[in-house]
Amino acid sequence: MRCIYCLDDKDSPKRVEHVIPQSFGVFKNNLVLLDIVCEDCNQFFGDALEISLARDTIEGMQRYNFQVKKADEFKSLGKKSRLIIKIAEGFFRGSYAYRYYSEQEKRILLKPLPQVGFLKTDDSGYEYFLLDGIPPVKSLPIGRYNLGHSKGIIILGSNPTSVDDILKKGGYSFRAGGEFDCPDKEKSTWLSNVEGTIDQTIMRAVAKIGLNYLAYWLGSEFVLQESFNPIREFILTGKRNGDLLVRAVDKSILADEMSSSRRRLGHIVTVNWAGDKASILAQVSFFNWITYQIILALNYPGEKINIARGSFFDVHNHIIHEIGSMSATNG
Repeated sequence: MRCIYCLDDKDSPKRVEHVIPQSFGVFKNNLVLLDIVCEDCNQFFGDALEISLARDTIEGMQRYNFQVKKADEFKSLGKKSRLIIKIAEGFFRGSYAYRYYSEQEKRILLKPLPQVGFLKTDDSGYEYFLLDGIPPVKSLPIGRYNLGHSKGIIILGSNPTSVDDILKKGGYSFRAGGEFDCPDKEKSTWLSNVEGTIDQTIMRAVAKIGLNYLAYWLGSEFVLQESFNPIREFILTGKRNGDLLVRAVDKSILADEMSSSRRRLGHIVTVNWAGDKASILAQVSFFNWITYQIILALNYPGEKINIARGSFFDVHNHIIHEIGSMSATNG
């Protein structure tokens, strides 16, 4: 067999390649690629791309909200995560946190990262800084903080002695006012805001889903054409020739869905001609939320056949449904 990614002739793989990684759901009629993705590429994708997509994106976190994954399967990346989680309410509003699985409560809770809070003079509470991001005292805006207050500097998730040493190196003459732990009751009920970085690794992982999907419908010979070499190289190595091959758009593919999280019970993957009628465009949206648009082939020179396809991966009923006519989207 010839692998559609590394383009080498290889022995038939022991495993199948799933169009969407199984970490985002297992379906009764799964879309899989047989004998066209080699064992080495399959292993590389799992270790280098898919693990980040599943564990370190907002979409990956949503898997636990929609019971795609069980809470006790959660693995936290802590400070290494691409995600920034901030508490949205209460005394600790604005502080940094990370998710962890509580054996005691049998669910995913929030815990503060090591940080300090500077009391603001406008009575709006504290502004928080991770320990490696505490600004030097000479760079602080004049009059912004009331550091001379008995609780002008508070500590979350760290040892006071260690924090005092860091503050001293930054030129602070004030010692921290004390170490605060967060009551278990509040940890369980915290609301939070989450921001995520969509970096090249995530883009490559999503691009692979798009090329997989096209290969599933049109076969390996179609995607082995040279027109797909740029996206192929981007997926394997991250290199690109200057063209923007993947972008994230803050809108849903299925526009008729309500915004309520109760309606977002699946993923959508589509492929069609782009708005220029010359390029081949795939779209991927987990839980019909952010849409990733992938240029699989820019200015494809071959015959303009009908390639429009769309699938809805229902994570509630574990069924994949074909979607009706797919309208082209500008890429």
